[in-house]
Amino acid sequence: MKRLLVVFLLVLSVLYLAYVVKSDDVQEWAAKHSKDSFTFIVFGDSRPVSPERPLPKDILSRIAFEIGLIHPDFVVYTGDMVIGYGDSEEQYRQQIEEFLSIMNEYAPTVPFIFIPGNHELSPGKDKMEIYREYFGKKLYFDFKFGKAHLIFLTMNWPKGMSEGKYGFFNVNDGEHEKGMVDWFKEVVAQPADVKIVFGHVPAFSALTPNFEFEHTKSFDKKENRDEFVKLLVENNVDAYIAGHEHLTYITKKGNTLFFTVGGGGAPLYTPVSGGYQVNTHEKPYDKVTYDERVENGGYAAGYHYSLHVPAGALGIFDYLIVKVDGNKTSYRIAVPFSFNMEVLKNDGRTYEVLITNRTAYDIDVSGVEIYMPRYEKYEIEAYYKDWGRKKKPVEYEIVERRDVGNMVYMRLKVKVPATYAVNIVVKGE
Repeated sequence: MKRLLVVFLLVLSVLYLAYVVKSDDVQEWAAKHSKDSFTFIVFGDSRPVSPERPLPKDILSRIAFEIGLIHPDFVVYTGDMVIGYGDSEEQYRQQIEEFLSIMNEYAPTVPFIFIPGNHELSPGKDKMEIYREYFGKKLYFDFKFGKAHLIFLTMNWPKGMSEGKYGFFNVNDGEHEKGMVDWFKEVVAQPADVKIVFGHVPAFSALTPNFEFEHTKSFDKKENRDEFVKLLVENNVDAYIAGHEHLTYITKKGNTLFFTVGGGGAPLYTPVSGGYQVNTHEKPYDKVTYDERVENGGYAAGYHYSLHVPAGALGIFDYLIVKVDGNKTSYRIAVPFSFNMEVLKNDGRTYEVLITNRTAYDIDVSGVEIYMPRYEKYEIEAYYKDWGRKKKPVEYEIVERRDVGNMVYMRLKVKVPATYAVNIVVKGE
């Protein structure tokens, strides 16, 4: 029995390695898996703290575990999984493969789509070519999924390829007839109910909000940033999602949301609660100030920056859960350890797991995996206990089932209510 399970898991591992969706193949992949209602997760910035230091396996492993549990339709990684600068080819490859092995361990059947960060491309064209081996030759690309149009950009090119370090440049990656800016202007204008754009560099920086420092953490030039933002707003883009700054920051221009989600494990840049963390407690409770005694007065200093951090720029490890339902979207920030699953019983006839939701909102999890001996039929019960200690039934769905020799693999989907834990009990008969 154990040998069969090991073989089955190896098969899943191989499937995962083939399921890093390369940019060259993404449109074909999307056409096969498209649906009107879908969920995806976005995160980025998981590099080591400094050269020759390990990846943040503790944070990465937890995020990967929760990705596997939620089991979204796909994941978008917004760059910076390596040090890159000064790395040998061997060191560069080793960091990429270590990152992928962590994702493989906890989320082997979830598709991943990648865009490069400055740590992947800026070190030079040699690193760029290695990156393309793993993730695809196209460095700007798009696909339709349901009623949504998703567009992926490179905002940081190797030195000599673009007119600056960070920004919206008309560089051609050699895989398109047109440079990225000209291509994007045509693509973003295409009609779609939902448009979401991804890039590594944020449009609105929390660390250099007014472009006042020599080393901007956003675009090199305000004029270039404004041109990009204008295109997004005028073309009714729902959101631009980026990373680069190791923090979480949300701004809005017109009806377009701008997300910086850089809490994937790299060292954090800001206080946990941002720069203005003291509420004045006056209706409607939206006025905030700061106090020198709290979180260093909201002040942060680090590599290339020193400032009083803007309100809302949170120093947290996290990932973004995006739900698209037809023409509606929702965005939810989750921190590691928001969700958990543990096996309570596995005696060969009964398999019981407990799924815990520690957040203030309901969550659909589709990665409840059951491995047990094969029987003629199964009795499945899903429930949570309320504060009166009464069982409350929960709807579930078997989204996948495979027989492997004398074993069966099932993947279940269940909605876990906010602040509760759901038991799923599978009995063989």
